[in-house]
Amino acid sequence: MKLSTNVDVRKEPFHLNHYKVSRKPAWEIYHAHPCMEFLYVYEGYGRVEVNKQVFPVEPGTLLVFQPFQLHRLQIKGPFVRSILMFDPYKLDAALLAFSGMRQWFNILWKQPLQCQAIGEQQHVAALFERLHEKLARTLLHKQEEEFVLSLLAILQGIEPVRKKLYSGLEDKLRPRYSHTAIQMIEWIELHYKEKFDLNRMSEDLHLSTYYLSHTFRQSTGSSITEFIVARRLKEACLLLETTNKTAGFIAQEVGFLNGSYFCRVFKTVLGITPKTYRLQL
Repeated sequence: MKLSTNVDVRKEPFHLNHYKVSRKPAWEIYHAHPCMEFLYVYEGYGRVEVNKQVFPVEPGTLLVFQPFQLHRLQIKGPFVRSILMFDPYKLDAALLAFSGMRQWFNILWKQPLQCQAIGEQQHVAALFERLHEKLARTLLHKQEEEFVLSLLAILQGIEPVRKKLYSGLEDKLRPRYSHTAIQMIEWIELHYKEKFDLNRMSEDLHLSTYYLSHTFRQSTGSSITEFIVARRLKEACLLLETTNKTAGFIAQEVGFLNGSYFCRVFKTVLGITPKTYRLQL
């Protein structure tokens, strides 16, 4: 199990993790991140839960995850995939000359999608392979162009299933996240390691507690508490992977009340204890 895929889009607006292999019989991830993600599955069967919906995953599936969108991916058997993570603002700017494709991308980026696991997308495997090969022989300062061209090809390739992903009226597009929800997510990023206080968030953002709770669930599909727990667990997993700090120390550092509560939440959400997680690395 691996939870912490960390990409800082401010420093690395495009990132490819090509043909990543996990040979364990069971694999699970539960997190959210600030970038867009296209994940293509070569091997592995299971399910993905996103926005309270569950979709099957099998070889040939392309998964589309929006920024800050909590998702739980559970796979049985060997899991082989390629992951393309990127800053949506960078791609949006690059698509200014392609108005139709830019509108399609903005749907994938900002609109409530009715399906985020697209089956039978084997053609995407060749696009990932081509991008991987080009990056290997392209100078670093020219790689962004290769990413944009590959993403444009992916967008074109999945456009035939547009109606499966989005059924809303495109002349009345509305942001998936309201301005308030974005403010809340940014607030959480600054304060998730502290004891959560909805009243403090309310005072800082000058909005009622009821409005904040209602708006956040409506925009993200999860409660504020669920989002904070996922963010804390993601940071905890990173510390388990990269340091020798004890579970008790990590619990305090990421915002849990104590070590025992941290271990209980960790096992409830991820299915194993922090100690087992570290041993499996």
